Amino acid sequence: MTTIVSRSFELRYFSSDPAADGETDFKGQTAVFDTEQRVEYLRQYARHARHFFGNPQWDRLAVTDDEVERVASAIKPQPIPGIRRHIPLRQWRRIGSKEGKRDLREARLAHWRQFSGVMLEDGAMCLTKDGAYAEVRFDRQSWRLWLEWRVKHAAGKAARCLIGHVLEAGCDERGHHYYRTGGEIIDCGPAAAGQWTAYRAEIDLASTRFNLWIGGRQRADFAPLPSADPVDRLLLDGGAGTAFGELLGIGFVPKELEENGNGGDKPFTIATFLDEPFAAHPEIQGWTTKAYDDRLWTETDLPCVHGGERYAGEMLYLRTVVETGDFARAYLNVECLDPGGEIWINGEVIAVRFDRHPCRIDVTRLLSKTEPNLLCVKVFPNEVETNMRHTSTDRHTGWFAGRMSLDLTADRHIEDVFVHCRSLHEDLAVAQVQLTLRNDRHPLTSREALDNLSFAGTVRVQWTPWFPDESDTIAAEIGFPVEVEMGRSLVLSKAVRIPSPLAWTPENPRLYKVRVRLYDEGGHELDESVVTTGLRTVGQEGGVFRINGKPDMMNGALLFGFRYPTDQIAAWDRCSPPEWIVRDLLMLKRMNGNTARMSHHNSMVGGINDPRYAEIGDQLGILFQWATSSWVRDASPWLLDFDGLPKYVRQVRNHPSIVMWQPANHPSFAGFDAGMPWYEQVYATLMKEDPSRLIAPSANLTRLKARNDDGTLDYEGRTVHPIAVWTAPNLTRGNMDGATGYGAEWSVLRKWPFPPEWEGQDGWRDPTYKADYLNSAERAYFEYENEESAGQTNWTLHGGKPEYRIKSYEWDYDRGSIGRELDFSEWEESQAWQAFSAYESIRKKRWLGYDGFAWCTLRGGGNNGTYMKPLTDYYGYGKMAYYAVGMAYQKMLAGSGDVDIVYGPGDTIRPVVIHTGPACSVDLHIAILDAERRVVAERIYADLAIPAGKTVTRLASFRPDLPRDAFYAVEYQVLSCGD
Repeated sequence: MTTIVSRSFELRYFSSDPAADGETDFKGQTAVFDTEQRVEYLRQYARHARHFFGNPQWDRLAVTDDEVERVASAIKPQPIPGIRRHIPLRQWRRIGSKEGKRDLREARLAHWRQFSGVMLEDGAMCLTKDGAYAEVRFDRQSWRLWLEWRVKHAAGKAARCLIGHVLEAGCDERGHHYYRTGGEIIDCGPAAAGQWTAYRAEIDLASTRFNLWIGGRQRADFAPLPSADPVDRLLLDGGAGTAFGELLGIGFVPKELEENGNGGDKPFTIATFLDEPFAAHPEIQGWTTKAYDDRLWTETDLPCVHGGERYAGEMLYLRTVVETGDFARAYLNVECLDPGGEIWINGEVIAVRFDRHPCRIDVTRLLSKTEPNLLCVKVFPNEVETNMRHTSTDRHTGWFAGRMSLDLTADRHIEDVFVHCRSLHEDLAVAQVQLTLRNDRHPLTSREALDNLSFAGTVRVQWTPWFPDESDTIAAEIGFPVEVEMGRSLVLSKAVRIPSPLAWTPENPRLYKVRVRLYDEGGHELDESVVTTGLRTVGQEGGVFRINGKPDMMNGALLFGFRYPTDQIAAWDRCSPPEWIVRDLLMLKRMNGNTARMSHHNSMVGGINDPRYAEIGDQLGILFQWATSSWVRDASPWLLDFDGLPKYVRQVRNHPSIVMWQPANHPSFAGFDAGMPWYEQVYATLMKEDPSRLIAPSANLTRLKARNDDGTLDYEGRTVHPIAVWTAPNLTRGNMDGATGYGAEWSVLRKWPFPPEWEGQDGWRDPTYKADYLNSAERAYFEYENEESAGQTNWTLHGGKPEYRIKSYEWDYDRGSIGRELDFSEWEESQAWQAFSAYESIRKKRWLGYDGFAWCTLRGGGNNGTYMKPLTDYYGYGKMAYYAVGMAYQKMLAGSGDVDIVYGPGDTIRPVVIHTGPACSVDLHIAILDAERRVVAERIYADLAIPAGKTVTRLASFRPDLPRDAFYAVEYQVLSCGD
């Protein structure tokens, strides 16, 4: 049966002018188009792309909420060990507070009580008589703002909210929702009396328009306002029995923003101007005592995050109660307190942390075995010192407590298990199991100590399938004797042979449960530890990236942490709800990607080390370029947290989805020689903890002034003595090669990998040793931030949002790459430029031998949602480039073997088939379509033998007979040959 293997298209102009012969630039030295012809090219590209990608309005979410919910609900939780008691600490109560908050809340409640016919109860403002009202004033809002409130109206009674002089919304006496702007009343359907209804207004005074949601349904879509009068008050009124719930107002103020919509890194600020829950704030004093009343706190699970400018300076307080029963030893496992905090047990402080490091705390002497134990946590507030590019203007990045658990164990127990695959074949895998055993026996007498100086026992390691299908069938098992001296932690390492292994791959992620049991001399069970892992190897033999020994690619995008809505953009940056993790990873998979480069940041230092990403990525088949929370983005590489780096690695190293450690982004080095001591320390630290993964100490080689691949030529081409770490095992290569980004002309891509040197944008682009790295027989070469080309968002989807019609600092790139700046009405042409240039560049770089690409970035959100480089907008709507990059990421890709934009009369189409995978036989169908999508020429290449590996098959060229001086789409379709 014949199936479609891949589909792709290119837009070309067929010219009768001999000047177009040869490889013509879109804009550059060999270009034949003028500026307006280039814009028309983009217009035609967009027109064809709408049909090809089946998205005529560019209004399709890359992943829907239903899809996210379905996948998230299917993620398997990590298994719980037996023998020891492992208690996940999940049910907590939380509150955010700071000095003076209680008094401020009381003053606000007094404000509401002053109005006649108003009563406050159960977190609501209730009207006790007809005609009662209340009003609140706030800071003057003159640009863009959001307001949210809840209403419960009584039968036959009206209730309304009047926002300044611009908008009125509520429920009338007939029991119908409505809104009014000026004189016209818009009926919004029936309302249910006695039930809460949520209202949300997004008001854009700059555009004199607004959006309105009532009960979760949008009732006004960028509708006109009667005026742009500033808003500084809210009036609430209604009949007896009406109740108003929480009020929230968020205001936005232009900052780095010109009148024409061109913005900078900080286009506007975010500030809460109204936050009224109609409830008292509890006293915090005594919060660590059992007598404290926390009923006004809210329930939560971990991780638990607090943050954003609304809660600036507040501590996050958490409490839970746990009963343990009998145990010998007790350990509290803490993923992190970010950026630091305190831990209390039964009224005593047991730890004060000023770092984000994971920790395991011995709490044996602090827990009661007979009474409930009170655990309390305080997390310190966070405020970044320096806002970096493409972050948020809200500097109060979320502070949070990661997941916690208690391990109640014997005094002789398992401290740590680390498993990795050494070799993998179809019939046999060899894994290495490294165990850390602890003898924590505490004798009561000297005689007992002398009789128990060491412990002799047995360890058994058992492998069983766990995901996607769990089985009790033992795939492999080993046992061996152990002896551990009293008071010592002993590290042991054993090889395990696993016949007929179930390999882990991105396409078929299969996981094992590894159960490690510890027995005493009599064979009695003492302890058990359980981890999940996958059998996979990572390599770069022959200079090609490999998974399980087979050539593969790491194709995907960077993940930033800036999620919507805008009032949560800072709070969720470092710690998001789990659904957001699933959403991002699904978006990668839907665009034929398999790779996430972790680039969550808000300042000069500090990424994330969230184990949830790895746990979910293991099951979804993601390859992570992992940063850890030690990550340094900019400035000196020595800002990297070397104390935390090994702890972060140990926290996540069992996960097969992590295939590369990358603890720095683009720090600045004084030079190559000056950077090598840092490289050596990074390399030694990582290899000590994990010898099984690739290592890219820094994602940018330009700032390092890097040498050639074998280290014998310096940046200037002079012969030098090699430095060992530069060619050490596991060390890999990569850079940020934006061939079409930052306003580059097309000639840069045409000449690649020998581009002209360019000093702009921190000197990212240079012509030095790219070809040498690509031709290396020892190391792979990745593009860690590819292209950097920008595309406007679909502004019709953003009306009423604070980022509406704002371009971030990339706005002037169009002048260099296209010839003029594209205006807001040309957003589709802007997306066409980003999509077309991305596809052409990735296709060429694939035939040059790149081992993978990470687009910067996957989803919008940077620069308060105005960042124009991402593949989707802030809300997850796929831009044209999302689909074009997905087209370029297909395992098999057919296209032209050059980046010629205009075919002259002497030019031919030179097809290539670019492939990563096993050998196969395919047919290639090429159809040429005119502007009306009529097929005007075809060419078929039948029974093509495509070799295995990472290959490029060049085919015979052809010259189609077409009417000249017109645009044509050249569609390539690869079909599998039937049986």
